[in-house]
Amino acid sequence: ATRKESLDTDLAMSVHGISKDELEVDNGQHVAESLNSISGVLIDQLSGGQGHKAAIRMPINTSGYYLYLQDNVPLQSPAFFNHNALWWSSFNSNVARMEVLKGAGTALYGSGAVAATINILSESVAQEPETNLDLMLGQDQYSKVQVSHSNKINDDNGFRISASYLSNDGWRDHTGSKRAEINLRHEFELSPNERLITSFVVSDLEQEMAASLTDELFENDPTNSGLSEEVLASDPLRKTQYMRLSSQWDKTDDDNLYSLIPYLRYRTNDYTATWNQNMPKVESQVATLGLLGLANFVHSFESESTIGFDFELTEGDQLSYQPLDFTTSGWGADTFVEGEKFYDDTTSFYSISPYIQHKRSLTENLDLTFGARYDYAKYEFDNHLGEYGDIGHGKISLENRSDSFSHLSPKASLNYHLTEQSSVYLRYANSFRIPTAGSLYHLTTKDSEEATPVDPEVSDTYELGYKTNLSSITFDAALYYMDVDDGIVHAYNNEGQRYLTNASRVIHKGVEASADWFINDEFDISLAYSKSKHTFDEDEKNAGNEMKMAPEYIANVRLRYQPTYLDGFSSMLEMQSIGEYWLDDANSSDPETGEPRKYNGYTIVNLKARYQVSSQLALYARVLNLSDKFYAQEAEYRYGKNSWSPGAPRTIYLGLNYQW
Repeated sequence: ATRKESLDTDLAMSVHGISKDELEVDNGQHVAESLNSISGVLIDQLSGGQGHKAAIRMPINTSGYYLYLQDNVPLQSPAFFNHNALWWSSFNSNVARMEVLKGAGTALYGSGAVAATINILSESVAQEPETNLDLMLGQDQYSKVQVSHSNKINDDNGFRISASYLSNDGWRDHTGSKRAEINLRHEFELSPNERLITSFVVSDLEQEMAASLTDELFENDPTNSGLSEEVLASDPLRKTQYMRLSSQWDKTDDDNLYSLIPYLRYRTNDYTATWNQNMPKVESQVATLGLLGLANFVHSFESESTIGFDFELTEGDQLSYQPLDFTTSGWGADTFVEGEKFYDDTTSFYSISPYIQHKRSLTENLDLTFGARYDYAKYEFDNHLGEYGDIGHGKISLENRSDSFSHLSPKASLNYHLTEQSSVYLRYANSFRIPTAGSLYHLTTKDSEEATPVDPEVSDTYELGYKTNLSSITFDAALYYMDVDDGIVHAYNNEGQRYLTNASRVIHKGVEASADWFINDEFDISLAYSKSKHTFDEDEKNAGNEMKMAPEYIANVRLRYQPTYLDGFSSMLEMQSIGEYWLDDANSSDPETGEPRKYNGYTIVNLKARYQVSSQLALYARVLNLSDKFYAQEAEYRYGKNSWSPGAPRTIYLGLNYQW
């Protein structure tokens, strides 16, 4: 929230962390296995691979409502948002902690920090020489090896090098994946009050692609890829390479903090869009130069101020073309010819965002925090297609153009300390989401060619919360209301092609609660629950309707057992459950049965255990979906039919960790 270590009761916001101990018990092969333990957080792992969708104070979606960070550095540019961005973090090789700030971010965070900010924090350099080997094996030919070594070069500087490689055939047909990653970290104490932390991350992912299933395939053959033999013959893959170099310079002067983070970032992302009937190929590469600057001044014990800025310069190349002759069927049938290009362009993106935040004590127990952030962003679009206007298949090609956006986001909160261990807060935050380059320049004939097709999206979040940390129980709750104006949502034209448009107004509201109860030395239990409602308020077609794929509730319960008679053994029984939701924004009913098109949700149980055999050796095991429940991880109604993404069956993982 502030890039400074703080007690959660001092922060007027809903922020949760997942500790190293919890991550070790989870030992997940995907970030979802840990993040889903936080109230109101649902990360959907896609087809058993490394991709994901998110539902945090939002329906399950792929839109840019979330800001993903690693060690405070954004994993991607808001101009080229990818919903899978957490696969570019170092979760598989180097992670010490994960934090989630729910709701609109503080003044430190800009476009994208609408519904949540997730920060993956890396392990620091060890004080003593340390080597760590981790090996995990699982069903469907899953394997992951991770190795890490850390050492001090001298009293002033040290390093950590971490690497991982995983391979997985996938439980569904054509869902295998391979991923390699290297993470280098160097820490240099320039002086007693000044340090420099440099990180270099490189990763390479290749993942087979599958599609959602029809009613018949879901019921009778859930392992099916959902792809035709013709498409499978082309072997649709997703390939992405990622590189990020960053240095964080921090200096303290008395109680004041000065921080600069320059960074370079590069990624490619090539895939087959299996969710479109004609399965187009998409290729892109994005390069970024960025700088994050911050200064925090403590005026007295009762007040402090933070000023800073974010700067980004990004260039992205995007290409989409037809890989094979294909004729779609059903409503809006069309014929696509191999080699046809749908877009081919370069977009340059510039942004500068100064901000200020001030905190002061009004009384002994009451703190006021207020601030504002100004975002200015500009796009320069260069179209390489050479033809403009209607290019067929319901698509429009634009001439070269530039677009700019600006927005001032005010923030304010009150935090009242009821006791030394508990607090109640009231928070308001305005946030801003710019349209991506794709939504601006990759248009269909349903969009306006003359005007900007998608306007910026502005939201206001109001939140009331309570926190308490007692000796055996911690509890927190938050009640939120988020009003999104000109919400950028997906729609479909008569040919079944997806495009983005502005809904007039969308309301998101809900309640979140979580508790940790340390029953005794052997047992403790964690509960995380949220109940929400997401409705179109003034939408032309769906006013009053609930948004699709918006679970009525999200729940996670974790019962941990650490027997005193078996030192070093810890186990966890976990229940994950989501409630029912509509399959379409129209909230329609099946004309044959009259039943509402709804999915009832699911509840699954996982079992996890870890045994620290000695100071060097640990063994662990996980059984996901313990009862082998048949369920859908996601369900949707589009293209005039139901679309199902089956959840994984019972899956067993075994592994060991060795340190020396």
